[in-house]
Amino acid sequence: KSIKEGDLLIGLASDSPHTNGYSLIRTAFKGVDLNTVYPELKAPLHEVLLKPHRSYLNAIYPILQEHPEIVKALAHITGGGFYENIPRALPDHMGAEVNGAAWKIPPVFRLLQEWGNVDWTEMYRTFNMGIGMVLIAAPDEAERITAHLHAQGETVHQIGHVTEGIHEVVIKGGVFDA
Repeated sequence: KSIKEGDLLIGLASDSPHTNGYSLIRTAFKGVDLNTVYPELKAPLHEVLLKPHRSYLNAIYPILQEHPEIVKALAHITGGGFYENIPRALPDHMGAEVNGAAWKIPPVFRLLQEWGNVDWTEMYRTFNMGIGMVLIAAPDEAERITAHLHAQGETVHQIGHVTEGIHEVVIKGGVFDA
């Protein structure tokens, strides 16, 4: 209820698909030797694809307990990606603009996109693209939240902001500038 235009989207990093998009993954990597170590992955493909889903609870829970008022909403980027999960955390009259250049897409997603010939919009609809959880907070609280998350060992990126109007996510920058 307290979300306002201009509130920030703070993204916590992920480095794997977690548990999403495996039908698409099977199609994209059909016939590929899953034991191959691709230089950009630095591990066998099967290890990267089967990395356990990260839990963000230990990083987020303390700040929710100590300062519940500063995190206005959370969006777990699961199946449905950015386009479905972020709007669920927003009031009906709010949307979000995401800066696709605010973080580096992990190599496994670039391989999926290339080998599966998947449109970038579909990639952001299906996968977390390297952002597993999004916190929404007022701009004046973002630094405190980021410092807390860094202290918990999290990689954190300011990935966008809340907009007034259409209840949707717009992604600009990064692969969408190409």
